[in-house]
Amino acid sequence: MPERSYAYDITNREEQLVTSTDAVAKADAVAKEYFAAVNRRDFETLTNILAPDVVFEHESPIEGRDKLIAMLQAFCTAFPDLTFSVTDQIAHEDEVVVFFVGSGTWRGEFFGIPPTGRQFTARTVDRIRFSGASIVSISTVCEVLGGFSLVHQLGIAAQPSEV
Repeated sequence: MPERSYAYDITNREEQLVTSTDAVAKADAVAKEYFAAVNRRDFETLTNILAPDVVFEHESPIEGRDKLIAMLQAFCTAFPDLTFSVTDQIAHEDEVVVFFVGSGTWRGEFFGIPPTGRQFTARTVDRIRFSGASIVSISTVCEVLGGFSLVHQLGIAAQPSEV
């Protein structure tokens, strides 16, 4: 483990703050661009900002930029009006926490399941971690609005009152 130095150099403080502030501002901007690129279906930009070995942590983790982009493309094809609306964003050092609402209408086949034409809305929180200007991991926690799971909203499973 590297040795830590607790010496404080007042002459270097402003430079350290500027460097730290610049890194946080860059992470904040890249996180915003990630969501904007998905909304624009700009997969080339995603290729540029995702690290080759990015990890997407969710119910079924995805490892690697190509696999993550393929999943996003499949999602955007199945839900052509998919939109991520960022409601809040907090940046700190090498990570950004993003609060957003995802919504869309199921119009195309998704993982072999035919579309129902139903809409979903999901409040979501992503913790995005960076190495330099590249996203190295995205951890997602999703809460489906309205008290029903995503499968109920999309009409894949009966809602409890219908059983």
